[in-house]
Amino acid sequence: MNVIVRDFFDDLIVSLDLEERVLKGNDIYFKCIKNDEKNILGKKESDFLKSNILMIDKNDIEDFPLFFEENIEIEGSIKYFKTKKEIIIDNKTQEKQILITRRNISRLKEDMFFYEDYKKLLEYIAKAKPIKFILNEIIKSVEKQDKNIICSIFLLDETKERLEIGAALSLPDIYNEKMSRIKIGEKVGSCGASVFLKKRVVVDDISTHENWAKTKDIALASNLYACWSQPFFSSDNEVLGSFAIYYNKPKSPSFHHIQLIENIANITGLAVENYNNYIKAKKDKEEKIQQEQLLMHKTKQAMMGEMLENIAHQWRQPLSIISTYATGILIKKKCGIDTKDLENEAFENINLNAQYLSNTIDDFRKYLVSNKESSHFKIKDALTHTLKLVDSRIKLENIKIIENINEVSIRNFENELIQVLINIFNNSIDVLIQMQKAEERYIFIDVKEDANTITINISDSGNGAKDEVIKRIFEPYFTTKDRKSGTGIGLYMCNEIIEKHMKGTIKAKNNDKFFNDKKYHGLEFEIRIPSNIEN
Repeated sequence: MNVIVRDFFDDLIVSLDLEERVLKGNDIYFKCIKNDEKNILGKKESDFLKSNILMIDKNDIEDFPLFFEENIEIEGSIKYFKTKKEIIIDNKTQEKQILITRRNISRLKEDMFFYEDYKKLLEYIAKAKPIKFILNEIIKSVEKQDKNIICSIFLLDETKERLEIGAALSLPDIYNEKMSRIKIGEKVGSCGASVFLKKRVVVDDISTHENWAKTKDIALASNLYACWSQPFFSSDNEVLGSFAIYYNKPKSPSFHHIQLIENIANITGLAVENYNNYIKAKKDKEEKIQQEQLLMHKTKQAMMGEMLENIAHQWRQPLSIISTYATGILIKKKCGIDTKDLENEAFENINLNAQYLSNTIDDFRKYLVSNKESSHFKIKDALTHTLKLVDSRIKLENIKIIENINEVSIRNFENELIQVLINIFNNSIDVLIQMQKAEERYIFIDVKEDANTITINISDSGNGAKDEVIKRIFEPYFTTKDRKSGTGIGLYMCNEIIEKHMKGTIKAKNNDKFFNDKKYHGLEFEIRIPSNIEN
């Protein structure tokens, strides 16, 4: 029989007698079983070789040739073989022999297993499994290939200066405690150096390498003699940490090891980046919710302030009347003047104005409460109620309301619409009172219905706004008023109510209106809301 001497991972060839005792084998065979030929000859393979048949191609094992797969433990690792078992005739003795040829398919099997693990890991990442679980599974997928290796994953912390242990299932606790929070550096172990240098660092002998001078004792005590570290990166090439393979004896990585460590580093980088993005998105969402809650709180405060301001305007005249009558009666009594005739008139007017104040409170209370359900109402009625709430300011500033309102019924949220309208009217009033010509203070209201959509246009004669103001007019905290006069929240609130609650749109633009053969330029708000909205 010709003996073929090639690489360790080439074919293992052995011939047996019919009782399966070893007759001879090639050099690779004896190298595999780590024994001399003279100690093996005449013995059965089962006495010294741990083999496990995984698959047989034929049902009848007495039929030859046989083709099957088997695994054999070699140096503590499981190797996989495609095996052919056949009967041959020895050329010299003319006796029948069993010839076994084992072709090493370990790399193929390992690649297949890794591919299956790789798919599972990608599935875990896609499903956003906990990062600790994913990192542990990554380590398991590597360590099961060779019981002589141990793996670790270190993550770069927020300071970008130290490494934290992400996963180290098989490393001793004492080692993990010592190496946790290590500072990265050019000559700091293998992982610290790889992250610092952003490239693979191979230490084939920890006991002699300068990078491990300060920590070799703890490493050797943990049975770690070699360490190969590969940094992993984000999609934008930001270093995130390091993946390491430790060996229980001084050793340089094979080509297979290099491929393995690179592949694992890539998927680890993907997992960590995905987790970081998830955490960032979660944090951003929480911050956004907090900001929205804060803004909503301030919005409610601002709305309440505006309502109180309107109440103050509404109450100013009736309170003045009540005060005038009360003061008049008091002065006359002090002077000894008969007040009977005045008292009757005074009590009647005081009563009327007190009722007015009470009704005003009810009106404002009604529109400070948001609707929980949509309801049917007329747009004209909502506008009438709104104008009633700002009536005192309109009269005080000599503002004229020009209406072009169709009788339109709608199912939507009335109170929310009134809140928006109050804000827009107050905005127009604030602009108009700056005009020197009081006789040219106009607010124009147009309402129309088109294809199940109600359009409300409210414009003024206040000369309009600059383009840069219009672009930002619905931004929170944006205002052209001084801080004492405006919060910058009112129009933002209007936009939120119309878009999110009433399912409509609100826009602002400069526009021209013609009235009594004269053109007036001003800012126009256009509100478009559906005429029928379900709860």
